[in-house]
Amino acid sequence: MAPIKEDAAEPRYASAPPIRSFGPENQADPSRLKRPNPQRTMWDTIVSGAGAVIAVALIVIGAAAVYGGNFGRDNVQDRLAPEHVAFPPMDAMTPQEQEQLGKFAGQTVDTGPEAEGFARYIGGHLAEVNEGATYSETSAAARAEGLDPEIAADLQVKADTLFKGETLRSILLNAYGWWTVATIALSVGFALIAAGLVLAVLSVLGFRHARRTGGMSGTLEVV
Repeated sequence: MAPIKEDAAEPRYASAPPIRSFGPENQADPSRLKRPNPQRTMWDTIVSGAGAVIAVALIVIGAAAVYGGNFGRDNVQDRLAPEHVAFPPMDAMTPQEQEQLGKFAGQTVDTGPEAEGFARYIGGHLAEVNEGATYSETSAAARAEGLDPEIAADLQVKADTLFKGETLRSILLNAYGWWTVATIALSVGFALIAAGLVLAVLSVLGFRHARRTGGMSGTLEVV
């Protein structure tokens, strides 16, 4: 009986790729690490330019808001200061007034918050003129038909007092309103200027990055 001839076994790793050397000859060429990307450069420039335009607009608008805010506050002070309206000293206030308005005691009214405080001070006294009735209500009562002349005259005096007090309160509250608007404009103006400066710095950095890198993309090519 003839001996059985065994087939030679194929090499187990015959199909495996040869191991490449990592010597200098196989290292990537530094010139192939990055390649130009004109589209990236264009978008960097567009975004940075848009940021610069917005930054300038924010700074200009913010400066205008700051100017308007300062003008409004100065205008309120210029109108209030010549009137020499002042809060009474602490010892001349009632306990309730001391609790609500004690921080303004003895101060001259020349700011918005002080004007609002003095308007409340006047309102408290006006409530005592005719048992809380307003000028309109008191004036209408003084003109009622068949009213005793003495009572009508007394009501008319009270109506005049209420008219003057309510007019002053209206002026003071109007000053407080404009002071508040001016203060908000100031705050918004400073915030816009700060945002504009930050955006301007980012835009400058964006232009520098686009110019320095030339719009290179970080693609690594290894052969």
